[in-house]
Amino acid sequence: MTTPGYTFVSVSTPKPGKLDALVKIARRPSELMEGKVPGMIARQVGVDRERNTVIVWVTFEKKSDLYDWLATEEGQADHGEGEDMDAIIETFEMYDLDPVSGRFYGPGPSAAVLA
Repeated sequence: MTTPGYTFVSVSTPKPGKLDALVKIARRPSELMEGKVPGMIARQVGVDRERNTVIVWVTFEKKSDLYDWLATEEGQADHGEGEDMDAIIETFEMYDLDPVSGRFYGPGPSAAVLA
């Protein structure tokens, strides 16, 4: 069983009329990490259209799983480094979380469970 040790979360709001563009750029990095980043356990990108907000969370075994990947050339390219996001994003908040409770389902009854 894989034990979650770090979760990245971001909460973003777009500039007027740019919600769908924000959803597109917010979902891309974790989709591209799938199968490439060792230690990646779970990911989700959600949109709250009523609040005009996009939330991303990605859980890893260790924080270094994400940040070691982002230090690579491929990780930076996949993450959108160099793209002009100022035209799309109004606000952006990022959180580095230590998981303390939760459940992640995968193959079988549960792939990872936190106590």
